[in-house]
Amino acid sequence: MFPLKGFYDLHVHPSPDVKKRKFTDPELAARLAAAEMGGVVLKNHFSETASRAALLQEQFPQLKIAGGIVLNRPNGGINPYAVQNCIELGGKFLWMPTLDARKYQLCKHPEMKPEEAEKFLYLLDEAGNLLPAVREVLQLAAEVDLTVATGHISAEEGKKVVAAARKSGVKKIIVTHADNPADFYSDAEQLECVKMGAVIEHCCFNVYNGQTSVAELARQIRLVGCGHVLLSSDFGQPGSPYPDEGLSQMAEALLAEGFTVSDIEEMMKKNPEKLLGTGC
Repeated sequence: MFPLKGFYDLHVHPSPDVKKRKFTDPELAARLAAAEMGGVVLKNHFSETASRAALLQEQFPQLKIAGGIVLNRPNGGINPYAVQNCIELGGKFLWMPTLDARKYQLCKHPEMKPEEAEKFLYLLDEAGNLLPAVREVLQLAAEVDLTVATGHISAEEGKKVVAAARKSGVKKIIVTHADNPADFYSDAEQLECVKMGAVIEHCCFNVYNGQTSVAELARQIRLVGCGHVLLSSDFGQPGSPYPDEGLSQMAEALLAEGFTVSDIEEMMKKNPEKLLGTGC
């Protein structure tokens, strides 16, 4: 297995959670510490994870552990108050809507009626501009150097979030699993986001469940270059491998596609280290 010493995983779903998960926070941290990894970001679709990250950091000082908040409906949607609260708890990551994003729900449930879809979150007004609350949370993120990720919103929304985040002064922006069917970014859209300063994320989960082939993953990485790519696991589902297993398998698969050890280190160590920051 590919050694993961000093590597990071910035997208993991441990328990406690509303959904059933494969491992708890301490179980996850113990595995990553045993693999001599550098750190991890805890993600939860329904509640902030900054407080959990703080507790886990005390137990595993050899890791850099961070949390944040996803702007789904249980957190009030695009809620500046929830973001400010998460910041005060030490949160480092801000995700746009995920499971409550309208685009995600319509992709998963194409038969959904318009009146039902309207219950979910869409970040643009009738004129196609970002809602004022989105701009407000991006300004909060810029003031304290949060990392902003696009979540499961559409590429149309995502590109406008990236542009507004950069204009607000956000320095660290992630286009969340850009090859995922629910929030798919075309080649041109990925290149556009990279030009605006974003990093393109690809996850083990999409390869593991067959949504993206290794060959296609390799093509998309080469499209934007390893310097603009983040590789994460997005694991935590009961039937998925552990994150350390998934990252190691992905590294081996990409080596077989012609990438170098230095390339892997850039996407799993150097780039995530920059996004995580040194203050976590």
